[in-house]
Amino acid sequence: MNESVLVDCVRSVLARHGNGWQVHPGDFWCQVQPPQRRRRVQGWKLHVSATPLSAPLVLAAAAEVLVRHGCSFKFAGTLTRVRELNSRHVDRGGGGKFITAYPNCGDEELRTLAEELHTATRGLPGPTILSDRPYRLGSRVHYRYGAFEGVHMLGNDGTYEAMLVAPDGSLVLDQRKAWFTPPAWAPRDPFAPDRSGPPRRSATAPKPVLLDGRYVVREVIRHSFPGGVYRATDEQTGAEVIIKQGRPYTGADLTGRDVRDDRRHEAAMLTLFEPSGVTPRLVGLFEQQDDVFLAQEAVPGSTLRHWVSAHTALDDGDGWGLPVEDVLRLATGLVDLMELVHAKGFVLRDFNPNNVMVDDGQLRLIDLELLARPGQPVGRVFTPGYGAPEQVTSPDFGPAPEPTADLYSLGGTLFYLVSAVDPMLAEDEPHVRPHRERIENWLAHFSVGNPAARRLAGVIVALLHEDPAQRPDLTIVRTRLAQAGQPESRRDDATRTTGLGDGNLKRAIVDGIDYLVTSMRPADDDRLWPCGQSGETTDPLNVQHGAAGILGVLTQALRAEPDPALRGAVATAAAWISGRVPREPRALPGLYFGRSGTAWALLDAGRVLGDEQLVGQAVDLARRVPLRWPNPDVCHGTAGAGFTQLRFWEETGHGEFLDRVRQAADALVDAAQYRDGLVRWPIAKDFASQLAGLVHYGFAHGVAGVGAFLLAAGHATGETRYLDLAVAGADTLVSVAIRDRGAAYWTSSEKDGPRKSHWCSGSSGVGTFLTQLWRRTGDDRYGETAAEAAVAVRRSRWHAGPAQCHGLAGDAEFLLDLAEVSGERRYRDWADELAASIYVRHALRDGRMLAPDETAMTVIPDFNTGFSGVLALLLRLRDGNHRMWLPASFTAAEPVAAPR
Repeated sequence: MNESVLVDCVRSVLARHGNGWQVHPGDFWCQVQPPQRRRRVQGWKLHVSATPLSAPLVLAAAAEVLVRHGCSFKFAGTLTRVRELNSRHVDRGGGGKFITAYPNCGDEELRTLAEELHTATRGLPGPTILSDRPYRLGSRVHYRYGAFEGVHMLGNDGTYEAMLVAPDGSLVLDQRKAWFTPPAWAPRDPFAPDRSGPPRRSATAPKPVLLDGRYVVREVIRHSFPGGVYRATDEQTGAEVIIKQGRPYTGADLTGRDVRDDRRHEAAMLTLFEPSGVTPRLVGLFEQQDDVFLAQEAVPGSTLRHWVSAHTALDDGDGWGLPVEDVLRLATGLVDLMELVHAKGFVLRDFNPNNVMVDDGQLRLIDLELLARPGQPVGRVFTPGYGAPEQVTSPDFGPAPEPTADLYSLGGTLFYLVSAVDPMLAEDEPHVRPHRERIENWLAHFSVGNPAARRLAGVIVALLHEDPAQRPDLTIVRTRLAQAGQPESRRDDATRTTGLGDGNLKRAIVDGIDYLVTSMRPADDDRLWPCGQSGETTDPLNVQHGAAGILGVLTQALRAEPDPALRGAVATAAAWISGRVPREPRALPGLYFGRSGTAWALLDAGRVLGDEQLVGQAVDLARRVPLRWPNPDVCHGTAGAGFTQLRFWEETGHGEFLDRVRQAADALVDAAQYRDGLVRWPIAKDFASQLAGLVHYGFAHGVAGVGAFLLAAGHATGETRYLDLAVAGADTLVSVAIRDRGAAYWTSSEKDGPRKSHWCSGSSGVGTFLTQLWRRTGDDRYGETAAEAAVAVRRSRWHAGPAQCHGLAGDAEFLLDLAEVSGERRYRDWADELAASIYVRHALRDGRMLAPDETAMTVIPDFNTGFSGVLALLLRLRDGNHRMWLPASFTAAEPVAAPR
């Protein structure tokens, strides 16, 4: 269907009634504004929901009303966007909001407007909006109190937010939760004059949820806008069951089907396949309060994804992966499942490691709601890395694919089986290498020490062929699996990979610098470089996602190899940042999300360029950074600010910066909390931050990062109390380490959770701190634990993403630290291995060899989550310079003396 139909619909209404109105289509939202637009900070606003099928009718009817009232509004600009708003991928607090109206009127006129919208859209389908209160029972019109224009400001987490203004003048975050939560001070509810403010919650413990009079919900497995998935107990039988909810009109497509139909369809599929014994047993299908619920047998075991991750042997140099016999048995079982579905005349459409359960070696197929007959009209679905090209490029709504699409998904699942890695690759632009060729290269990399990857490589590559006609059918796949079980005549992994090699390293650096220079957009007033979705609303001048991180890397490159073009790029980037620093009155303290990193980048650029005015601006900015802060961490808070003050003292020799180092260190001494012989630095519970109340161990947000700053501050100032507290932090980290076969891991916080191995929250970041403390104290406990952290990091090289923050680039930087301090070459070799693991996934962009970002699906310049952080590692591998964003007071072998 024509994707401009919604915009055309509004333009048609305006052509009749809207003289002077303006329409501003955007990537997601289309803004519609009257000629005399009156700006308003906040108030009661209206939302209207719709399905993709009803959206044109809902919009046409609503637009007539809104234009007649002179009310500005926005709407999801395409039917694809409407579908996304109602899907399981949307945030529950934002789901269903097809139209947002911004009334600038009193309560009486607001009620009139809502009534007219309700009347105009009555009977048209659309989901209930969870964050709002329905205007009337069953109405498509909803309302909530929130920001219109809002007060846009930089929040404490380094993200720009639309804030509400409380009666006392304070700014409050406009929280969009999945339930109606107006602020306590909001004006009286205009649609229910007898009640005001948020609904009161009972102080008593909530009662257990009982469904269909028999299922007691015990646990939420997953929340989503179309409905949750729950673990429950069947009171009639005592058995554990899985309950899947389907909310009306959510997950809808252009046929009018929605998630309730998916639940009914899945029930039919469970009944059809029950005799096979390889799917869950249907327990019940029922409706309750208009929702449709599916109750099915709780299949024991774990998903194939979790099973492979838990059972894959870790690589300490003697091989890794699953045993060949286990892989072949499971691979054959996967073929059996697919063959069963195809024999019944269905295609799976989304076969991947999440949809198969493993119990005592036996496989069962779950989540059957997407099964369809080939050619049947369906909405497009696929899991990245597992969806066949013909699925990925298919229309948003169209015929279900042929069984050959499932063969591609089988190839992706087998790839995961032998590697514990999703087969996701950023696209070449232009497309110059066949996908199967890139997969083959990746499998060759995996095959070193992994017999299963080596033996199954051929069939995996064949299944992942771009041409559906070239994929082997299941009979051939079964034959090739049997052949893979035969003894190998020769082995191809005699020589282990050692790294990128000098040629690839040189090319990667040259291509990377060229990419950063040419992707810079100095004419763009908002962001100097494009960034990923996670960074779009963050400070554009920070290190994490903004220009400062990339400028820092380009400055490093210029310092190593003076080049006129590169010098010009550094000067341009520094000038762009310099001109925008005064625009933001808040100077947040964090090194990665705050202005500490911005000041550091400007200082280094100013020195390299010989621009004392730029250095002076950097100095002034560093002086503005607050030092006592409710968040003690490196990324957002005091420890990060302290590191920057150290860097400025080292570079300028100004005593005031050493005094400010003491202020930051004193603040951390005061913030330390002791319990059970351990020390921690919690983030204040009442702090306006997403991190409020967290207690972390890692470098980014916890003990390791704070301890690292205190260690550096102690050596710079000579204050033993800082050093003593750093040692106490290290002792805490040694004490809470999770040791596994010679490796040391940490959970991100004191609460139980998955063990981590990266810079942000795990082994790499903790090892960075312990390595330097070992050098300064000579205490081998710290060196031994750092060495165990290095083993954990090396084990992750096959599976981790490329990034600095939680990926291989940051991990390799730690290994280089340890190589320098320990004098052991093997850690440098391990860092080379990690670099090779990054670049086996590289994409070619206009001929440049570039590492992907943390999603593995695209290339972005960001430092901690994207390419420039990888380039920082490559420059260090080539030049041997110290790690970025750490002062010499922390990394140098001897105490640093500031210049006189």
